[in-house]
Amino acid sequence: MTPKSFKTAGTSCQMVADVLLLLPLAKTYSYLIPKELEGQVSEGIQVRCSVRGRPVDGLVLNVRPPLPDDPVLIPLTGINPRTPWPKDLLELLSWTARYYVAPLGVVAKTAMPTVFAKRAPKKDRFVRFVKDPQRTPKSDRTVTVIKAIKAAGAIEISEARALVEGGGDIVRRLLASGVLEIEERDALGPGPVKFPKLASPLILNEHQSKALDHILAAIGKGYSGFLLHGVTGSGKTEVYLRAIEATLKMGQGAIILVPEIALTIELRQRFQERFGDHVAILHSAMPESRRAAAWDKVLAGQTKVVVGARSAVFAPVSNLGLIVVDEEHETTYKQSDGLRYNARDLALVRGTIAKCPVVLGSATPSLESFQNAHDKKLMYLGLPNRVQARPLPEVTFVDLRYSESVSGERLFSLVLRDALRQTIDRGESAILFLNRRGFGRFIVCKTCGTAIQCPNCSITLTHHMRPEKLTCHYCDYSSPVLQECPTCQAKELSIIGFGTERVEEEIANLIPGARCARLDSDTATGGGLDKILTGFRNGDTNILIGTQIVAKGHDFPKVTLVGVLFAEQSLAFPDFRASERTFQLLTQVAGRAGRGQSPGQVIIQTFKPEQYALRFASAHDFLGFAVVENKLRKERGYPPHAFLAAIEVSSPDAVEAKQEAMRIKSYLAQFGTTEGPDGRNIMVLGPSMAAIQRLRGRTRLHILLKGPKRSTINSVLWKLYRLVGNGHGQVRISIDVDPQTLL
Repeated sequence: MTPKSFKTAGTSCQMVADVLLLLPLAKTYSYLIPKELEGQVSEGIQVRCSVRGRPVDGLVLNVRPPLPDDPVLIPLTGINPRTPWPKDLLELLSWTARYYVAPLGVVAKTAMPTVFAKRAPKKDRFVRFVKDPQRTPKSDRTVTVIKAIKAAGAIEISEARALVEGGGDIVRRLLASGVLEIEERDALGPGPVKFPKLASPLILNEHQSKALDHILAAIGKGYSGFLLHGVTGSGKTEVYLRAIEATLKMGQGAIILVPEIALTIELRQRFQERFGDHVAILHSAMPESRRAAAWDKVLAGQTKVVVGARSAVFAPVSNLGLIVVDEEHETTYKQSDGLRYNARDLALVRGTIAKCPVVLGSATPSLESFQNAHDKKLMYLGLPNRVQARPLPEVTFVDLRYSESVSGERLFSLVLRDALRQTIDRGESAILFLNRRGFGRFIVCKTCGTAIQCPNCSITLTHHMRPEKLTCHYCDYSSPVLQECPTCQAKELSIIGFGTERVEEEIANLIPGARCARLDSDTATGGGLDKILTGFRNGDTNILIGTQIVAKGHDFPKVTLVGVLFAEQSLAFPDFRASERTFQLLTQVAGRAGRGQSPGQVIIQTFKPEQYALRFASAHDFLGFAVVENKLRKERGYPPHAFLAAIEVSSPDAVEAKQEAMRIKSYLAQFGTTEGPDGRNIMVLGPSMAAIQRLRGRTRLHILLKGPKRSTINSVLWKLYRLVGNGHGQVRISIDVDPQTLL
């Protein structure tokens, strides 16, 4: 379709391009292909268009003859000389828009780096020899640089700078004197993939070999889905590496998704050691210019392996041969705002479109993936043993109701304190896990009972010590620590609870010889994450205190003890997945112990040792947990036995939010009846106040749809979206298909 504002003459014999403008629009627009661009415009090409006189980039989705009902069209203004986007990626964008009820333009802008459409394609910069210097250089280093570049004719500029010590200054002087000049070239494709010889080749065990054989047999033969279920330390990464190696040898590319930036750093090193410059790293914390440059390399075919967090599922890898989703159970694969897609699910869809295998790996698979394996939608591959037959760590419960503690707050039991001391005395390392950052949970007035809350959110402020302040972890509001109660002005304010900062302070007093590092959202910014992990791995620190970041996939051979503080606190979340996440988190963090030559020990401090998620986690028993949890989900009508969609309505005005939510509920009831028997089976729950009722100054209400068929729920959601869109005025409406959290 073309807006009426596009009323400029064009000849009817010209071909037409249907273009997805890189704007948050729901439809495509049509443009004439001018004579000078004939033969250059094809599907996937990035083009320049005019929208009301303003230049806008777009992607060509289709090239066709003109149709009788086409309005008067205007021509394209130019093309971007980039490699066309892969066809499977274009199809994935369309599928994502349909499934997640979002404009296609929003999906495209989510998929690529923000500055990608605005910057020119990457060029390789070379220094080319032009003429001999007028005088023979006195410096041997300068002579070396000139000889090397003259012999080669031209050398890539970074390589030229590395020829000798101080090469950068020498190259600059030679450029200024006219001996050399800069030459830009289009990015070239990669040379043959070279696989360096490993110093000590790893020998796969029987289960690794069987799993790898199944994956290798599927590469190059169309879509296959696998669930690689391996206990912590079972060698899943080595299976990935060898499968990718086989994929590259067949001339195809691969995408490896990891849930956290912390894992990106660690896996980056392993993949670059194996595959060198053929690895690109993509994640949202990278500067946009670097992400765009990486995209250019991938699109041009210079880079065949992409390792990254959730947005890497959209990486423009051509001739895609394999997709791996590591720690597939992680909720961080689900985008929590904007386009609320799940990268794990999109990986399976892209594999189907690209006709390539997809491997989902985890020690604690999601119940959805486990059910898909049960239903034969995924092939189950098991790795029940650790590599080199190392034992899983021994897990001990400390019941805080009865066990003696170091202090009245029961932060450390005597059992955990003594185990920490023994571990450090042996020259080994330990991890302490507490999934709450800050110094204290909140501040309360002893006189009137007021808890100090965020002015923008219905949540208490967390007390931080370095620097000392009160902070909201949802909207980033902060204030100085109050000296008196804002309600009664009493000066009886008390810090309640504790976080990772408090644990760090206590360890310094309890454990002689402790060299602590703290890893949470406060310390992992900038280069802090890499520095902390490297220091701990190298032995600069011997106790790592952290939130869930420390639980995710790290391999620390020196760690023999893991201590879990208040293991049951995640069970308190008002979410049907609370038990599953608790089981996964405890199993994962326990798996950090005993991955080297010495056996591991895990001590779990809890007030609820009898709770089934904790009990199964202590026994490393995924199957036992899955049977119990699956039965409860089926009885209550939750995934994987039903499908969900959540609609959030928010406004600064609580009354307005409530009225709009009630109006939407009436629409949903009406739309459901038009979908026949399947539509009448959809349950509309709510509207009800969100668990965090007020967030960033907006009152939030939730409506939940539950139904037996995805397609029926999707149809109802599209009818609603066409009617109400993303809201009006100050009211915002967001649709979350397959929500991972109901907070």
